Amino acid sequence: MKYYLKSSLYTLGIILISSIIITILNYFNIINGKVLDIIIYIIPLISTMIGSFILGKASNKKGYIEGLKYAGIWSIIFLIISIILKQINLSSIIFFIILILLSMLGAILGINKKRV
Repeated sequence: MKYYLKSSLYTLGIILISSIIITILNYFNIINGKVLDIIIYIIPLISTMIGSFILGKASNKKGYIEGLKYAGIWSIIFLIISIILKQINLSSIIFFIILILLSMLGAILGINKKRV
């Protein structure tokens, strides 16, 4: 449980810090339009992959299962937010699938990094 909390704090911290940076860049019209839309999708994906990588380094075996559990937690959180904001569509479903796959990949890479 401690490892999930640590990984979640990394993920949440990356999301918050990068959101603040992106907001400032958007405020000064440095980033806008399609680039901003793409970055908004990329930030949670990368942060979840980093969190699952850290979780994978802490686990002993079956990195893909740890990544699947970790992605399940974050997918439920993002799904609840999407339901509240009423923004569920095909792109959000694709986003959740990519989130799960990248989280599994991050945990697999983390468990393999630990062995080296």
